Amino acid sequence: MQNRLLGIHMIVQNEEHHLARCLDGFKSIGIECFITDTGSTDRTPEIARHYGATVLHTRWEDDFAHARNISLPLASTEWILCLDADEYVIQGLEELLDYLPKVHKSISRLRITIENRIGEGAGERVIFQPVRLFRAHQGYRYAGRIHEQLVRSGTRDGGEQVGDDQDRKSSFTREEGWIADHEPLTPLRLVHDGYLPSTIAKGHKPLRNLKLLQRELADRPGQPFHLYNVGVTYCQLGHIEQAAEAFSESFLHIPLNAPYRSTLVRDYARVLMTIGCYDEAHGLLAGERQRYAGYADLHLLYGEVLEQQGLVERAYKSYARATDCREGFNGADLTDNNKAEIRGIHQQAIEQTDKPESDELLVGKSFDDVHRVPAQMERHYVTDIGCDSYKAYTAMGRLAQKRGFLQESAHLYSLALGSEITYAPAWTGLADVLQQSGETDESIAETLLARWKEHSEKDRSKKEDSDPRVITYEGDLVHVVHAIASSGAYGQALNLLHRDARNTRIKHEDYLYWMLCANRVSDALQFVQKQWSDEHRAGVNLQPEQRLDLALTYWINELSVSESFMAAAEPQEREGWRLLNGLLDTGKRMHVEDDRDGEIVHQTLQTATELSKNILIRAVQTGQLAFAKKLYEKMTAINPEHDENGFHSRWMAAVLYRQGYTMAAAELLIQCMSQGNLDAESLFYLGEAVYAKGHYDQALLLFQQVLEKDSEQRQARAGAAVCYMWLALGVIRHELTLSPADKVLMAQQTVLEQQLRTAEGLPWRTVFHARERRNQLADQTHFIMHDREG
Repeated sequence: MQNRLLGIHMIVQNEEHHLARCLDGFKSIGIECFITDTGSTDRTPEIARHYGATVLHTRWEDDFAHARNISLPLASTEWILCLDADEYVIQGLEELLDYLPKVHKSISRLRITIENRIGEGAGERVIFQPVRLFRAHQGYRYAGRIHEQLVRSGTRDGGEQVGDDQDRKSSFTREEGWIADHEPLTPLRLVHDGYLPSTIAKGHKPLRNLKLLQRELADRPGQPFHLYNVGVTYCQLGHIEQAAEAFSESFLHIPLNAPYRSTLVRDYARVLMTIGCYDEAHGLLAGERQRYAGYADLHLLYGEVLEQQGLVERAYKSYARATDCREGFNGADLTDNNKAEIRGIHQQAIEQTDKPESDELLVGKSFDDVHRVPAQMERHYVTDIGCDSYKAYTAMGRLAQKRGFLQESAHLYSLALGSEITYAPAWTGLADVLQQSGETDESIAETLLARWKEHSEKDRSKKEDSDPRVITYEGDLVHVVHAIASSGAYGQALNLLHRDARNTRIKHEDYLYWMLCANRVSDALQFVQKQWSDEHRAGVNLQPEQRLDLALTYWINELSVSESFMAAAEPQEREGWRLLNGLLDTGKRMHVEDDRDGEIVHQTLQTATELSKNILIRAVQTGQLAFAKKLYEKMTAINPEHDENGFHSRWMAAVLYRQGYTMAAAELLIQCMSQGNLDAESLFYLGEAVYAKGHYDQALLLFQQVLEKDSEQRQARAGAAVCYMWLALGVIRHELTLSPADKVLMAQQTVLEQQLRTAEGLPWRTVFHARERRNQLADQTHFIMHDREG
């Protein structure tokens, strides 16, 4: 018997890949279903009829509201639920059927919860609560050719349409319903995945939407809602500068009480940050996060802005405020069970998160003057999942680690994992801080496994016959293994895979990369020969990094790659591969025969040179410096003119430096300096290396030389400023030894030390994580070439 309480209404076009999944969630309750097809050329209508849906056919007229309204008069149910084919139920349907008969007759619209997936990883979801349920035959219809809105009995004063279900689907935001007390939230929860980046890349939705939005703006110029959605569409298309312009214009005209204004603020701030306009983003968020005090996303973004500006303590405080946005949260879990000691400025930040920040309000405005939305509206923001918990904790952990509070950092990363066990940045952060704390590889692996087992214990305890010593949650364990490898403990990661036989869940390319990094080159060769043993498959359908690792494995073991491998390469690269393969064969001569056409030889050399760069980068990344040195010398020997003015040496030094091989890089850079061949980037790396050793006067000279070559080099300018402050502080400290009671000098020292903390917080130095820190201590191959003219 068909359910007369609830019916679903949809519009579709070519949705054969999504429709069955959507309808599967409703088939058990015999629900009425109307599907309006706007011109499908695939099996969509057939699938709809298979599920018992009534299929209505109409011509697509570039008007979503028109298509949605066709089925509404045909409803025989009390309630209508409007869906899209790329949405599906994950929970709450049975509860919804129990809930609906109890809704008071004065309430005619209801909200549901939708999780929009915007990426494949944990945390890449946006939560919003639009009005999707409404009573049938109560005068409701949709208006607007795109981002259609639910309206009832006309318009607002001034002719503007009443906006409800604003379908803003993008990587920046999604829908947001018209929020009001009389529109309760139902138990129904859906997932929407039609706007994943991979899905967008396959279709034409953004271009279609842009076209319709431009038509809407032609009819209603300057309408802020459509301008906002133009900005969202430009974000989908990757046109961030144009998105910023659209958001800016929308922000100028949007009413303060507009339901989507908070999400406009969030998305506008995000694009400003993307294009590097941190001062503008700061100005926007400083006031708006007071207006929307319960919006965790704004606090998290504000923290990112402050961090970029070097204001680390205030950034930490803003991240902490984001965690206060959780319903019922009082901050107690930061110190429960004495898990960690929160020290210094970080404790103060936690304690003060509920206090007004008068220095961040607009000039001339008191806290009460900054208009707030009603409290009941603050709970329903369109939000990225995790902004009020694990994303904020991870950001706090990163800052605590940066300031040297390693115990606190480890605790915060653990708090993040307690909220979301699959959040990879928290796993890698925890592994990184453990390595920085001096833990052994064995200890890092044991700690991560213990943390993983602790967080998965709740699920395991549900199974009475489960053995707590047996690892059963394979999917989550993959994150642990990757985190161990990310800390540079490749041997431990491989041992864990072997011990628990979990390598089937690790990609072959990751497994091979880890073996190369662990210098298990013989095992890597056996693995390659097993996985790619078929000569006809060797090198076929490989990603660029896989191809490099495959070739490295053979060459490091002093073997040549097969002809089938080279034949599978791109046509323009094949001769380059063959040249390198021959060059690395110890039985081959170290120069290119010139009995062929000169232009062909030149092209082959050029191709081989570009390939060699990618191979050298990969060799350095995997720690195979002896091989990198061998290839570097041979390429320089057969192509000496390529290293005119030290170009190749500078490039090689940069590769080494970024991977943490600072000593080997410095040797190359010093040689280039003696020949007058350092460019701005090389001078900066050398200056940074000198700065790290505390030679501030020498570092200052190098940073000044960088600015002489490139006056826009922001990192060098910050480095020079920090050097000046260290030198000034040295002078003051010296004077204080002579006059220890001089209060003026003491005050100047205090101010300068505070300024140095801020300056040191600026992101101007090369960031080295666990793997690079290990490389700084590792044996580093001598890369300096002997004078070939001697």
